[in-house]
Amino acid sequence: LGAFVFSLLFAGVSTAYAQNTSWGDLSVSVARVDFDLSGVGNAPGVAVRLTRDLSSSVSLEVGGLFAKPDQQFGPSSLFMPEAQIRYRWNAGRLSPYVGGGVGTALVKSAFHSDWDPTMSVAAGTGVRLTHRLRVTGEFRLRAHEWRATGTTTELSAGLAWQLPSF
Repeated sequence: LGAFVFSLLFAGVSTAYAQNTSWGDLSVSVARVDFDLSGVGNAPGVAVRLTRDLSSSVSLEVGGLFAKPDQQFGPSSLFMPEAQIRYRWNAGRLSPYVGGGVGTALVKSAFHSDWDPTMSVAAGTGVRLTHRLRVTGEFRLRAHEWRATGTTTELSAGLAWQLPSF
């Protein structure tokens, strides 16, 4: 019972910050990308994202993921820029969130280049280490093309820095 009460108190304590209307966080993550495109497999990736708070719980995220999967036609490059609307909760040092958005995917190989629209959903959390630094973890699922003819999933971990106001 003591641990439960301590957990509730710890999760309920949060530091108040003034709302900032400039671009908020820059995050860089390493990812495992599982794909079912023109071939099935996994590849390491790097994601870079920038968020802007629209309210105390809603933010806009823009960014992209880059990976180099081996597909049935050989090595390729996969670049997926996208935008998402995220809703987050603040629970002490934790900031879990869910999001959804749209983007595009460029699959480029020696044989062809192909741009497809994507739709994505995400769930993750940030753990505040300092006032400006958080460690993050996220799962993201993308459907490629409007008919979802291909998919990618992304499991990532990284760091997010709160940018100074300009």
